[in-house]
Amino acid sequence: MSAKKRTVLLSLIVITISLLFIFNHYVNIHIGGHFEGFYLLRVKGVDGKKYEFSDHLFVGREKEIICAVNLQNRYFSVLRNLLLRENEHHNHLHVEWNPKDGNGMVSNYFADGTALVTYLGRYLDDEQEVHGIFVGGGLPATVESNVSYNMNNSGMTYFNGKRWYHIWCSVNEGIGSAVTGASLTPSKWEFIGSGVEKRSEGTVIITSSHKAVVDNLPVRIDRRASFAAGETYFNLEIKITNLGEKPLAYNYLYGDEPWVGYYGTSLGDVGWVKDRLVNYEEIIDLKKYNFIGMADLGNSVIGEQPVYTNLANFLEWYDAEQPRMAYFTNDMNKMPQLGTKVPLESNERFLGLMWERLLLPAESSTIRIAVGMAMLNPKTGIPEKPQTSWK
Repeated sequence: MSAKKRTVLLSLIVITISLLFIFNHYVNIHIGGHFEGFYLLRVKGVDGKKYEFSDHLFVGREKEIICAVNLQNRYFSVLRNLLLRENEHHNHLHVEWNPKDGNGMVSNYFADGTALVTYLGRYLDDEQEVHGIFVGGGLPATVESNVSYNMNNSGMTYFNGKRWYHIWCSVNEGIGSAVTGASLTPSKWEFIGSGVEKRSEGTVIITSSHKAVVDNLPVRIDRRASFAAGETYFNLEIKITNLGEKPLAYNYLYGDEPWVGYYGTSLGDVGWVKDRLVNYEEIIDLKKYNFIGMADLGNSVIGEQPVYTNLANFLEWYDAEQPRMAYFTNDMNKMPQLGTKVPLESNERFLGLMWERLLLPAESSTIRIAVGMAMLNPKTGIPEKPQTSWK
C-alpha cells in the first residue's frame, strides 16, 4: 500500500472514530426492536445527551423530530389492506405486537369495507414511553406529520371507507393510594412482559404484566385485552394483586378526554348514557346505569349545532366490577360538584371511572370493562352501543 493510500485510510479511521465518539457522547441510542425507520430526536438532556437515535416514533414526540426516515409506512399499508380485503366480505382481525417493548395495534376489518383500529402502548405518558395494553398512540408517519387530520388515525380510530375518525385518545389511567391520593400513571410502572395469547382471524388476545409500589407496598398488575372480529369494542381485564405484607387501600382511574370525531378538539362532544345525553358535568347514578360514553353530537346548552360526526364511544363495566364513581367533567383533575350545573364546554371534556378497593396481603381484585365505539340512533337522538359480553 502506498504512503498516500495509508494516509487516506488512516484519515478515514480517525474521522470514523471521532464521529462515533461524538455520536456516543451526545446521542442516546434507543432500539426497541420495531425497526419502523430511523429517527433522530431532540431530548431534554437524558444522561447528559441532547439527542436520541431510535427505531420507532410514538405520539408525544412529534415536536422533538430533527429528521426521520420511515421504512414501513403502515398508515398506507392499512389502507391498502382494507382495499385488498374488501372483496373477502367477512369480518376479520389483524394484530401487530412487539412483546419485548409491549406495544402494537389490532385492526378489526368489517365486511362492509370499514375498520376499527386500536393502537396500544404507542404514546408518551409524563414524557416517558408506555409499555403494555394501554390505548393510545399511532404510526410513525402519523406522528411525523403532526397534523390533526392525520392524528385522527391514533388511539382507537374508525375508518368509514374514505377517512379516519377519532374515537379514543391516549387513555388517562393510574393506580394510587386511597389514603394519600398519590397516583402512578402507567409510565411509572415496571414493565414485566407481554405477549399474544391467541391470534386468529376471529379472536386476538394480548396480555401484559406490570409492577408498581403504592404506599410502600408492591403491587402486581396483570392486563388482558380480548378482541373479536366484527365487534366494535374490546374487553379489558385488569387484575391487581397485593404483593406486600400489609393491607393495601388503593384507587384506580380509567378515563379519557377522547376528542370524539376529530383529534385535537372537544367541540361537539357531550356525555351520554342509555336513555339521555349528558350536557353538564355530572356524577352518574350507578344504580341506574352500567356504562357511560362521549358522543360527537354538539352540546345544545352552549349553542353547538348538530353538525358533527354522530360518532360516539363508551366504557361499560360488568356487573360484579361496578366502580365507585362514574362521571363527566371539563377537567380530569376536578370532580363534578353536586348541586351545580356546569356545561361540558372545555377542550378537555372528560369521562372517567374510579374504583376503590382494600386488598389484604396476597389478595387480588379484578376490573372488567368494555372499551368501544357506538353510533347515533337517528330515531332516538341517542347513541346506541353494541351488545357486549364477557368471553
